[in-house]
Amino acid sequence: MVRRPIVLVYHGVGDASDSSDPGRMITPPRHVVSHVRFLRRLGYRFRTAEEVLDAAGGGPPEPGTAVLTFDDGFADWVTVALPLLRDLGIRATFYVCPGWLGGRHPDVPGAEGMLLDEAGVRALAAAGMEVGSHSMVHADLRELDEEPLRADLGSSKAAGEELTGRACRTLAYPYGLFTGREERAAAEAGYELAFAWRPGPWRPLAAPRLPAPPRHGAPRLAAKMLGVRRRA
Repeated sequence: MVRRPIVLVYHGVGDASDSSDPGRMITPPRHVVSHVRFLRRLGYRFRTAEEVLDAAGGGPPEPGTAVLTFDDGFADWVTVALPLLRDLGIRATFYVCPGWLGGRHPDVPGAEGMLLDEAGVRALAAAGMEVGSHSMVHADLRELDEEPLRADLGSSKAAGEELTGRACRTLAYPYGLFTGREERAAAEAGYELAFAWRPGPWRPLAAPRLPAPPRHGAPRLAAKMLGVRRRA
């Protein structure tokens, strides 16, 4: 297998039933571990989004680079994902919606849908994890008029910086949806790297990611990396 760079995207991390997580947004810890160990067996080196940005200057990561990203701001990032990543010796990048802090995810009705509060975001940053923007309230940015779009991207960036005391340099588009207009707005807001959702060619403000299989381990990840299309 060619060791193409890979940016994996997860949401929550924990054990959830299909009834409490119908959208399959929560990945069991054992599967995250399986994915990481599989990539390490292939010789991948784990980096954060900003480390890729600094090393490549906005260009594609080097072959053999893997990045773990997490979207939406789940509370289990602090209680489950953070200890797991510490045990694995990996730093990751977490994308939060500041307007959702302290709430519940609209698509996860169970207890697993609880979201981070401000203290949780600070805990991630204090632990050495990166925190990026996922917009203010996970709106489809394509549906916003020009001024609301600029306000959303600017305020979510500023809120992340206030919480962490660090520059917020990277963005993950909600739903991975964007056009050239949203790319330009992201650049104007000061983001240096922005992630889409699906694989594709690398552009600094439209960088590809691969959704990690939430209910399966390494064999399904290997199939997805090869382009085999199956239900996650």
